[in-house]
Amino acid sequence: MEIKQLVLNTIKKHKMITRGEKIVTSVSGGPDSMALLYLLYDLRDELECTLHVAHLDHQLRGEESKADADYVKDHAQRLGLDITLESINVAKLITPKESIESGARRIRYDFYTRVMNEVKADKIALGHNSDDQAETVIMRLLRGSGTKGLMGIPAVREDKFIRPIIEIDRKQINQYLKNIGITACQDSTNLSTYYLRNKIRLELIPLLEKYYSPNIKQILQQTADILRAEDDFLNQLIRNIWAECIEKLDAHMVEINDEDFKRKHIAVQRRLIRLAVEFMIGHLMGFDYKHVETLRNLILGGETGSRISLPHGIVARKTYGKLIIQKDYLLEDEKEYFHHKIHVPGNTYIPELSMTIEININHLDSSLKYQESGRFNGAFDYSKITGYLQIRNRKPGDRFQPLGMNNMKKLKDFFIDEKIPVDIRDKIPLLTDEKDRIIWVVGYRIDDRFKLTPETKEYMSVDVVYDSC
Repeated sequence: MEIKQLVLNTIKKHKMITRGEKIVTSVSGGPDSMALLYLLYDLRDELECTLHVAHLDHQLRGEESKADADYVKDHAQRLGLDITLESINVAKLITPKESIESGARRIRYDFYTRVMNEVKADKIALGHNSDDQAETVIMRLLRGSGTKGLMGIPAVREDKFIRPIIEIDRKQINQYLKNIGITACQDSTNLSTYYLRNKIRLELIPLLEKYYSPNIKQILQQTADILRAEDDFLNQLIRNIWAECIEKLDAHMVEINDEDFKRKHIAVQRRLIRLAVEFMIGHLMGFDYKHVETLRNLILGGETGSRISLPHGIVARKTYGKLIIQKDYLLEDEKEYFHHKIHVPGNTYIPELSMTIEININHLDSSLKYQESGRFNGAFDYSKITGYLQIRNRKPGDRFQPLGMNNMKKLKDFFIDEKIPVDIRDKIPLLTDEKDRIIWVVGYRIDDRFKLTPETKEYMSVDVVYDSC
């Protein structure tokens, strides 16, 4: 069956496009998006839809990304399609909790939605293919995702994001482009194994295909399909028993009766928690197994008055006979602080920030004498650190000596100088020692007193890993 018919079958099966709709087509200039563009263009009469091209330059690859924008514009003009081109300095808009990948994804999806609204479109078509699906399942498996994560990339999300080529693999895409005489742009960063997805695509999957299963990608895609159907069925069952455990439900708060909750099977408990959180914030991005178990343990054994902060501005607290999940702005008068001792060496999970602190102690190799700390990784002179380590947020009077400075500086003044928004300052983690000296303002600056020097004999490496969103 030719690729055009396969894509048409996918669109019809998932009811992606209905007659008369306008589709914003995301086109980066790479093979997948170019195939998506030309396939939808060829199918537009049969689907009775119109297309609008959208391209976002992330400003991460200099002249290469500018050339991609020109390339996409040229093809849109050839096809007589309207196009929205925009250039955004993604690196400057990424928050301290985000990686380049997750931050760029958030900004990109915001751009697509804005374009859809501006041009009065109905859907946004994205160029994910079946290889992307397999890579996503492996990536989420390695990160410890549950059933929800292992379902992979949905063909349709939120009734507006559609993926018409999700059942087509890269070989078919490349052959299609060759047949129609299109040479797509190649993103040089796709060859770097610095990013986990690239590492899976370039190293792990070829290894699995060669030594374990030549059909591994197809198997992963089938697994995702099975899990998606079973998840939908189980969610229907959970909604039927929802009322047994939920005492109060409104736009700001969910109350769960702990006695009714305790009588449920552990699988039901976990799904009830996820459903409650999804009701509160509208999605489950960034909310994973660790958060579910933290909440479940709070219901089952937490002391009355216990309270924890969770991603996306929600707070959970244990009261008499119930767990209350609510928006944190309702508790502004009771400011929530976090303060955790850190395992040295070892890993420590910080639930309020959805992040893990990884610490190792090593002898300093000469090649690392002048190693610089990155945004989410640091190297510090271990001999300068006193006692245990801790992670906390700011408190009045905090001072430190920013790298490169000779004098101490108020943390508040540092935040002002760095133009860090007021609403995120309380969420920025500070790594301190037993004397409560700030070693690192995570994501921004290390303290000059703890930097590596030619005299350093033993160093402490610190890596901060935020959960994926």
